[in-house]
Amino acid sequence: MEGKLYLICGDDDYLVDTAARERINQLVPEADREFGVEIVDGQRDTADEITEAVNACMESVQTPGFFGAIKVTWFRDVTFLTGGGRSAGTIAAKEAVQKLTTWLKGGLLSGQTLIITTTKVLRNSTFFKTCQQQGEVQDFGSGHKAWELEKLAGERVDALFKQAGLTVDAKARDEFLKRVGHDTRLLVSEVEKLRLYVGVGKRVTVEDVREITSIGREAEAWDLLDAFGERNALGVLTTLNRLSGQRGIGVMLATMLERTVRDLLILREAHDRKWVYGGTGGACGWNKNLPPETAALLSTLPVNPTATGTWMLKKKLPHALNFTLMELRVARHRILDLREKLVSCALPEMFLLETTLLRIIGNPRRTAAGPKRPAAAGAR
Repeated sequence: MEGKLYLICGDDDYLVDTAARERINQLVPEADREFGVEIVDGQRDTADEITEAVNACMESVQTPGFFGAIKVTWFRDVTFLTGGGRSAGTIAAKEAVQKLTTWLKGGLLSGQTLIITTTKVLRNSTFFKTCQQQGEVQDFGSGHKAWELEKLAGERVDALFKQAGLTVDAKARDEFLKRVGHDTRLLVSEVEKLRLYVGVGKRVTVEDVREITSIGREAEAWDLLDAFGERNALGVLTTLNRLSGQRGIGVMLATMLERTVRDLLILREAHDRKWVYGGTGGACGWNKNLPPETAALLSTLPVNPTATGTWMLKKKLPHALNFTLMELRVARHRILDLREKLVSCALPEMFLLETTLLRIIGNPRRTAAGPKRPAAAGAR
């Protein structure tokens, strides 16, 4: 009888971790889990640490359980399988991964069981293909688009509400997802808070959600992007204040803002050229009779804007029309400059974010979608 190899991977660390624990529960009786499961930490940075972790994993798998008992090794949260990062690109780190891969190619012996979990792994790597050939792979996916994350989060939250014995109407459900975001671990904890608050078998209202549900970092970030698109200075400052103090938040927000401005630039120019129609309300969409050269050009972009869903287009197009094309070009330059300053400047990141965004938003005398603002009383 051959040994057992399981690779469990995906961007959602909660799903990966939960799947690993479920697998362990299937393999090891509850009475044996204290001594029958050995965990090897895979969160390593330096080449020496990575080499040490791989050696510890292999040694654990090859060490039998006490008195012939079932033994499972869990190589947990392995962070160096993508070929990138600070240390995974070093020769020593690559050799460690190669050593693990070569060993796995030989197959595990009878009685040996290894579970490897990671959020980042190259699907076309030799390591990944070896796991597919020699064992079982449970892949929760990676690099999901925004609409895919929303769909998955919706499916998971419906199941979580059902498991908690709660009923929820569409408005409360939408409010919950808007506030909490897509992270499964956070969804689970916030549903549990609602269960304790309203009680099992009760109906969750919008008021309940607003009263007890915390706003997740991801949801806050989207609020920031909305406030930016609306040129709402107070909204931008309020959201930044709520997000302040979180590790790495500055670079994350700058990256999201750069991507958002890029999208708005495309939509603004497309509207000016009449490739897309619509505005602050009503129907909107892409012209079905785009010139062939235009369609070919748009298809070469990282994300083809003509594939944008109607809901997202209705949301983003008014934001694009709140800026002129020149304003968006300047905004992109300033955000790129912001990203550089965040990693090279000693100034507080929230100060850099606030001053940059306020310079971009400014006090527009007119919006591209409407007439000039009336002059103040007494103006000459």
